[in-house]
Amino acid sequence: MEGTDPRRAAFKVLRRVEREGAYSTLLLQHLEETGRDRRDVALATELVYGVLRRRLYLDHVVSRFSKRPLEKIDADLLLTLRLALYQILFLDRIPLHAAVNEAVEMARGEGGGRGEAAASFANGLLRAVARDPSSRSSAQKKIVLPGVDLGDPVAELATAESHPEWLVRRWAARLGIEEAALLLAAQNRPAPMALRVNRARETPAQVTEALAEESVIACSSSRQESFLLVTSGAPQRTASFTRGEFYIQDEASGLVACMMGAAPGDKVLDACAAPGGKALAMAQTAGRAGMVVAMDRHPGRLRLLNDNARRLGLSGCLPVAADASADELPLRAAEVFDAVLVDAPCSGTGVIRRNPELRYRVSPRDIERLADLQSRLLQRCAGRVRPGGALVYSVCSLEPEEGEEGVAAFLEGDPRFVLEDPRPMLPESARDLVRSTKLGPCLITWPHLDDLDGFFAARMKRQR
Repeated sequence: MEGTDPRRAAFKVLRRVEREGAYSTLLLQHLEETGRDRRDVALATELVYGVLRRRLYLDHVVSRFSKRPLEKIDADLLLTLRLALYQILFLDRIPLHAAVNEAVEMARGEGGGRGEAAASFANGLLRAVARDPSSRSSAQKKIVLPGVDLGDPVAELATAESHPEWLVRRWAARLGIEEAALLLAAQNRPAPMALRVNRARETPAQVTEALAEESVIACSSSRQESFLLVTSGAPQRTASFTRGEFYIQDEASGLVACMMGAAPGDKVLDACAAPGGKALAMAQTAGRAGMVVAMDRHPGRLRLLNDNARRLGLSGCLPVAADASADELPLRAAEVFDAVLVDAPCSGTGVIRRNPELRYRVSPRDIERLADLQSRLLQRCAGRVRPGGALVYSVCSLEPEEGEEGVAAFLEGDPRFVLEDPRPMLPESARDLVRSTKLGPCLITWPHLDDLDGFFAARMKRQR
């Protein structure tokens, strides 16, 4: 994507996300690593995430202003229209003529594929939107979005907030439509960036000062002493990052690692470890006398864990490429651990704000399939916990089948384990995130209530 402007770079990222199932976060990370101007990268990032977060609504606007059915519009041309409409309707700092003219040129070439016919179609539709009084208030220069009137409040909410209707119906049934609307709005806001400070090298105050010298502003977290919250700047581009003074990790993920209760000298198994944030946090706690076996079925992702372990100066993390749901594991038959973490593969509905394309990729069938996989993982890993040890299960999902219901089924089928209250393992300032369920107390975080990634985590103790 070198040599192209931010709009064309965003177009290429979005096309790969749609055509190849690529992940926007990884593609944008690559774009950042090319050494482009930071302002160009910032605009491309805003456009990519914005279009993904608002795709269904943008398509609704296209349908409203186009005589051509949505399914009859060329895929690249539709993508060009989404990019332009996002700028027109959501970014008031970009002049209308710039958004329209650039889209027309893109439609004429790579963003439409049909030359003048595509350019003329784009020009007519976008100028009609720009002229429409419901699209923009010319008096106050404030954006007023075209409404959604479908005769069904849930369908209207799903379109307005660009989430699949089946998922919105699930959330509305559980939470009520008003709270579901708050959750959807939170999922469409950028997630805050949190840093877990490597206390073996620096204190949070020292890292804050070092970051400030490189124009990154961070403040202390109110929930965890070792975490900082970034308010501006790119910490991943700093010398402090290179020196291994911190690891980028959401606070909810950090709390799951705390729930393990790892102590110096403990032997821990992280059964689905990559990319490694929780494993690395536990390795720091277990220290040189301890050991964290970081298992994952994807060797490529384990390499990322290795890279971060070296950067942070951690030697007590042993990567093992293996599928923890398999009948046989590359471990000694009788080997057991003080604590086992099953941070299971899941639908990811709790991290949609970080990975906006996930909403279009997950289906009800996926949730059912993943619940079966999660059940197998718990059953396989339970025997690796020593008597008196802990088994922690977590998912970054908001769906009960992947959380409370799955743990309830496991506990019913394995009487060796009982649910434990995780609050003693957590910082006092984060204990309010442990919420009551039919099972008992579990860590449950919500984007709209806590401004954290959505997580479910349960701590269980093996009695015998």
